[in-house]
Amino acid sequence: MRRAQAMIETVLAVFFLTALFLALMQLSRMAQARIMLDHAAARAARAKAVGFNDFMCVKSARVAMIPVAGERVWPLEGDWDEVARVPVYLESEDEAHALGILEYENWRTTSIDVDSGGGPGAKVRAEVLMATDEFRMDGMAEVESHYPLYMYDQGR
Repeated sequence: MRRAQAMIETVLAVFFLTALFLALMQLSRMAQARIMLDHAAARAARAKAVGFNDFMCVKSARVAMIPVAGERVWPLEGDWDEVARVPVYLESEDEAHALGILEYENWRTTSIDVDSGGGPGAKVRAEVLMATDEFRMDGMAEVESHYPLYMYDQGR
C-alpha cells in the first residue's frame, strides 16, 4: 500500500512540474514575441521618421520580426538562405514581388500600422499586431520625426 501511495504522489508531482514547465515555456515564447514585436514597431517607426514610404516601413517591420514570424512559407527550400534574401526583399518594389522573395507564415496574420502625425518634430507611432494559433500579440513604438528638418520633403 505504501509503495502505491509513493508512486501516485510521484506521478502527481511529475505531472504538476511538467505542466509548470510547459506553462513557463509558453510564457517565455509570448515574452519573446512581445519584445520582437516592439522591436519591429520601432524599426517601422524609425523608417517612417527618416522619410521612407509606408511599404518600406512594413518591410522593415517584417524583417525585424523574422525570429517570431513562424515557419518560412517561401521559398521552402532554395538556393539562397534567408540572410541573403533579406536585402533583396528590402529592395523589392511591390508586395507581390516582395512575397516572391521571402515570406513567413505569421506575416499573413500581421498588421502593421504607421501613423506619422504631421509637421516637423511630429511623433511617428507604429503598431504591429500578430495573431497565431496560440496567442495574439502586439508591439508599439513611438519615434520623434526629424526628417522634415534636414531633408526636402517631396510629399511622401
